[in-house]
Amino acid sequence: MTAAEHPVAPDRETLARRLCARYEGIVDDSEALVQSLLRPLPTTVWANPRRLSRDDLLEVLRADGIAATPMAWSRQGVRLDPDARPGRHWGFMAGLFQVQEEVSMLPVALLEPQPGERVLDLCAAPGNKTAQIAMAMANRGTVMANDLRKGRLAALRQTVKRLGLMNVAITAQDGQSIGARAGQFDRVLVDAPCSCEGTFRKVRVPTISTAAFRSRLAAVQVRLLERAMRLTRPGGRLVYSTCTLAPEENEAVIDTLLDRYPGELRVVPANVPGLQATPGITEWEGRRYDPAVADTLRVWPHHNDTGGFFVAVLERSADATRVEEPRWFTPPEEPRSWLEPLTERFGIPWAAFDGAVPVKRGNKHLHLAPVDHRYPEAPAPEMLGLPAVRRRSLPVKPTTAAAMLYGPEATRNVITLETAQTRRYLERHPVHGLSTEQLAACTSAGYVVLRYRGYTLGLGQLIFDRDTGTAHVESLMPKAWLRDGAALMTPEEG
Repeated sequence: MTAAEHPVAPDRETLARRLCARYEGIVDDSEALVQSLLRPLPTTVWANPRRLSRDDLLEVLRADGIAATPMAWSRQGVRLDPDARPGRHWGFMAGLFQVQEEVSMLPVALLEPQPGERVLDLCAAPGNKTAQIAMAMANRGTVMANDLRKGRLAALRQTVKRLGLMNVAITAQDGQSIGARAGQFDRVLVDAPCSCEGTFRKVRVPTISTAAFRSRLAAVQVRLLERAMRLTRPGGRLVYSTCTLAPEENEAVIDTLLDRYPGELRVVPANVPGLQATPGITEWEGRRYDPAVADTLRVWPHHNDTGGFFVAVLERSADATRVEEPRWFTPPEEPRSWLEPLTERFGIPWAAFDGAVPVKRGNKHLHLAPVDHRYPEAPAPEMLGLPAVRRRSLPVKPTTAAAMLYGPEATRNVITLETAQTRRYLERHPVHGLSTEQLAACTSAGYVVLRYRGYTLGLGQLIFDRDTGTAHVESLMPKAWLRDGAALMTPEEG
């Protein structure tokens, strides 16, 4: 084959212009849209409100030379430079913040989950929106995080642990087939699989979807949304979102639901103060949509220097069919004495565990879940609650997740690390050079809570060398967290 016979892939600008040409009739400035798609996407994070405020996070990042500015519309959101690498920052490992694309934060802001509710994230992987939901619910109630592919849930498992989320139950089911045995939910999020046109700025090799592909996706999106509607309690809220610009996957999907279920769903006007957005379109390629579709929300990349996004907020009629409550999963009775590795070793008061119920999940770990957690007997969860202690270890080992969640309450066997020591700990190297002052709160060799700059960093194992009379700490930083942090060298989708 000659060089002339080899197909040449279009460059990014050519692809951007092809994509934008399709939407010239519905976007205010097609050339501005093209230029925005060719610029790097800002990196964005949100502060973990259970560990620090956004102002504190801004101070932490700036102290380490990372330029950071607060988002205009989000109380926890922070913008960084496009070349920022927050996944390698110690604050990420310490669960002080989560990396998430800015527009991807919108659905949960509009879902408005409340403490104590039952909330379903139907297409949860990679899990950033699940984490947002669980945080908004103050670690109470029930968040059922589901995704079709079990492998895609691995990152969510680690996010649950790193951020200290007790109220999440993870399932791996086809979202189209979750039935009445799951019960009904106060709020349901469907962040649907889509053609991902809005992620053009962050993918290395962008592609343009075909009409046939969009049509197949739309059929799946409608089925997911129908199932989500049935799982939403009467009067409950349902949020549908995609990261695509295609009306076939956005307004057309909402129009289909409104047409099939007249009177059962109401479009709630989607409005986010501080964010520039446009109303949903009501006509596309000769098809007219229900006028209520104008109350959905479109985000174009050039308006806010973001990716592209679509969100619709729906409310189910109070007269809709109410499903009888299922049998709730009742965890086996577990004595609180299992938590002694946290209370006795670290001096964490028993009162710190008020509101948490010990849950036995297999023979490996004891988990903690909120007292108001209402999980159904089916579908069976892959993970429920927060792993707190490893039962198989002798002595019983506290998990890094539990040490981080309850570490601020620890009064003994706590070591505050210096900057160089922290770097070694995060790289899973032994930490040497511990001073007498650093060891002052330690009673003996064994597990220790590690802190840095006033924040709980993780768990280590203190070892005394009798021959040299020195001590060092073996790093117990989870390998998976380092892997996840490395994967965030560019903004994470979801």
